Amino acid sequence: MSNNDKEKQPLLSSINSDENNGANIKIVEPVPWYSKIKNSMSKETITILIYVVLYVCSGVINSVLLKKVMNKFTNYAFFLSQLTNFGYVPIFGAVTAYKIFFTNDIPKETRDFPTRKFAIMGALDAITGFFVVIGGVSTSGPLQQLLNQAIIPVTMITSFFFLKERYSFIQLGGALVIIGGVITSLIPSLVGGSGGNKPFWNFFYLLSVIPGSFSNVYKVVGFQAVDDMDVWYLQYWDSLYQSIFGIFLFPINNWLPPPATIKFNQILPFMKEGAECLAGINTILPSYYTYPNGTESFTVNSCTYDPKAALICDDCHNAWIAIILYMSINIVYNIFILLVLKHAGATVYSIANTLRLPLTNIAFSIPFIMGAAVSPFSPLSVAGLVIILVGLGGYRVGSMVKQKKDAAAASGQVKVIPSYGPAGMDNVMPVQKQFIEPKSQAHLRNSFFGKLGIAVPEAKYRAANNNNYGDV
Repeated sequence: MSNNDKEKQPLLSSINSDENNGANIKIVEPVPWYSKIKNSMSKETITILIYVVLYVCSGVINSVLLKKVMNKFTNYAFFLSQLTNFGYVPIFGAVTAYKIFFTNDIPKETRDFPTRKFAIMGALDAITGFFVVIGGVSTSGPLQQLLNQAIIPVTMITSFFFLKERYSFIQLGGALVIIGGVITSLIPSLVGGSGGNKPFWNFFYLLSVIPGSFSNVYKVVGFQAVDDMDVWYLQYWDSLYQSIFGIFLFPINNWLPPPATIKFNQILPFMKEGAECLAGINTILPSYYTYPNGTESFTVNSCTYDPKAALICDDCHNAWIAIILYMSINIVYNIFILLVLKHAGATVYSIANTLRLPLTNIAFSIPFIMGAAVSPFSPLSVAGLVIILVGLGGYRVGSMVKQKKDAAAASGQVKVIPSYGPAGMDNVMPVQKQFIEPKSQAHLRNSFFGKLGIAVPEAKYRAANNNNYGDV
């Protein structure tokens, strides 16, 4: 081949020519980005993504339906609290009975577990649910979601004193930011109220995080020796004791302002009216006065449909449908909690739970979903949401870093620390920190499964993975 021919030949053509001594170099086409993602998606990864998406979606729907149910039973919050407590007892009881008599899922060792521990857990969850439902009827949906995040710093405080847990500066910083976000979220309510929010009931709802945090800590202490507690068995006893203890909370309503006021001699008529509301019958209705000329007007003490009014009229139409939908999606939602924890772990669950917060607040602001109970965002609400998300992110990062350090120490690494000997002589001694083997994933999944419908921080689940009370 002449020099002129070589100059005219394409640059890559000579690669496959005979002058390369038979060498054959194959040109590789670049792989599209979507093909790389597809090739990296294993069946297990796809399954986890499906579970996470379904968990987030069912969680948003669960929160929306809970607020809709609260709106239906605005005047019968205590009845709603008892209804949601007792409503789960036959469901969990039927499944538990089937497992005991027809399967080996609940062995005798599990049935011999002291029920007094279930009673303590049920009592704490009953108090938590009381504050949530009673305070929730006058707390908007978005504010409920933001106030729920306060359980993280409160649980950290209770764990510090009762479990001797210590936290990193990143975790502490994240918790402080969350507190700042909660305070910011409460400002619109304090300066005049918005979306039906009333300061007294907002703080009443916020108090639910205190017994909730004690419940989280007790689950770490009371169930640490259980290797594989069946979740249906646990929830049956929890809901049963929660229902029993919930009955004895009604005297508190004697001193609460409307619409939660229930005098001691009114409890039976009140429960009857709550049952009628469940059946779709309205009891508290607007009162009219008819003038001689035939015109009508509201009486002075008549109820109104204004969420800011002292006495709100009943809106019990299709209340029983709302209850059934809520309880059904609530069970589905908690099933996906278990699936995400089982297949993806607490870290992915925490990320999904953080993502669920803004999506839920967006849902509460859509008129098509919430109707007349829509809660549009105020600038301070948006600011509170952003601050809490930043705090949650910092807390998650701090928890992950601390978890890695604990895991590295548990793997047998030796930590060298200075030790000061007699006569001022400095010695360097290797100290091996002793760790207990982590528990099984089944223990992580089942033992510390929280009360249905109440969000809990992922730290509770990670705590179950270390008997030395790790990251709580």
